[in-house]
Amino acid sequence: MRSALRAAAFVAAALALAAPTFTNPVIRGDYPDPTVLQARGAFYASATSGSWAPLFPIFRSTDLVTWHQVGSLLRRAPAWGIGRFWAPELSFQGGRYVAYFSASRRGGRPCIGVLTAARPEGPWRDRGRAACPPGGAIDAAPVRDRDGSRWLLWKALGTGGAIHAQRLGAGGLRVRGPALTLVRPDRGWEQGVTEGPSLVAHDGLLYLFYAGGHCCRPPCTYAEGVARAPSLAGPWHKAPSNPILRGGEAFRCPGHGTLVDLGARGLFLLHHAYVAGDVAQARRQPVLTPIAFGPDAWPVVETPPPAALAPLGIAAPAPAPGFADGFPGVALRAGWEWPFDRPPAARVASGALTLRCAGATAVVARQVPLDRYAAVATVDAGATRAGASPGLAVSAGTSLRGVELGGGSARAFTVSRAGASAGPPVPVGHGGRVRLLVSVAPGGGLTTWVAGGDGPFAQVPAGRAGHGPVPTRVALTCRGAGTARFASLRVRPVAGP
Repeated sequence: MRSALRAAAFVAAALALAAPTFTNPVIRGDYPDPTVLQARGAFYASATSGSWAPLFPIFRSTDLVTWHQVGSLLRRAPAWGIGRFWAPELSFQGGRYVAYFSASRRGGRPCIGVLTAARPEGPWRDRGRAACPPGGAIDAAPVRDRDGSRWLLWKALGTGGAIHAQRLGAGGLRVRGPALTLVRPDRGWEQGVTEGPSLVAHDGLLYLFYAGGHCCRPPCTYAEGVARAPSLAGPWHKAPSNPILRGGEAFRCPGHGTLVDLGARGLFLLHHAYVAGDVAQARRQPVLTPIAFGPDAWPVVETPPPAALAPLGIAAPAPAPGFADGFPGVALRAGWEWPFDRPPAARVASGALTLRCAGATAVVARQVPLDRYAAVATVDAGATRAGASPGLAVSAGTSLRGVELGGGSARAFTVSRAGASAGPPVPVGHGGRVRLLVSVAPGGGLTTWVAGGDGPFAQVPAGRAGHGPVPTRVALTCRGAGTARFASLRVRPVAGP
């Protein structure tokens, strides 16, 4: 309650003085392990993409708090990577941009990959693996020691794994030589985990921020700690007040971020956290937290703020609560995703998206950072080829639940690792445009609807599709054979009861 009262008092005082403020999260959606780089008069951020492609979305901002997606690091997975892609880290070295990332590996434990580009927006070139010890390495962070030498921080895979530092070669693309051990999990709150390193120099010392606890399953216990040393070689001492950043009334389980040093404007940590109302812990959202130093030279921070003074003095507008896409241009806009191992055969032209089924479920999806919303897809049924079942669904991981067309009828459907199922058909008629609607309630409840042309919506029995895990995405789908043609997709928030 005290932190909530302090936050409310702060916002009231700031508004009274007309001081520009921003609200957290600064990027809405499930974007864990955020990284940020200041370059070319702007800020660039990326985050974990999991099993979705394009891999590692790229966001751009001019004020550190208002972000727009401008692309991605990779459209396709590298040949050596499989399954999961997480914890990217952006940097600028030797006149080029370098990005490190963690990935599951075919036939072995996870490794750290590396990419290069002439511009932060890309295109990015896959340069193989930067670090791949036998036991596995994740969570890379390129740093400079106080003598100017370049190193790569990484976390040894598994519970009990320490954070290490290893020298980078002249090109910054491979580690070489022995690794130094910086910190390992030896405190109770860390629960066997020290990960997500980020380093900053301050008043002659190096400060290593790191995350500990459990990040990704209810109930989470994630928090952020810090250690300091005169150089990478140590000795490293952890702050007696660790964890210095922990959850509060607005956000839960904060951690794993990148430090942004704005000099006289202050030090900030862009990290992820769950919004307090996200009881299912479905979205780890990027949050910006100011960092100060106390009289004892240790960083001081309480909990992630719901609102704070804008770091560059620029007020941040409220983000749009929904989105609409009528498929202009000749390609999908930034923000569309698909399963990394099933790139869709999709074509955008003449204000429509054509999606080929090709015998398997084709999927293109968008993140929806809302707990209660309605999504409406308009299908050009007359241009959909026989054998194709165009659909509108929500997604949680690899599962799909929604409503689709087929044989002049609409039906609810599910797709998961266990297989596919479909409910009873509701007649719609043939030809013309058909609207599909899914309505999502907090907790993941789903209702499904269909309307022919501009007519009223009729409810489609959801059956098994009506219940499932909390979704993070809305998807356009095509099952069967042939092609489906979509004219638009609209997502809007829905008021609660």
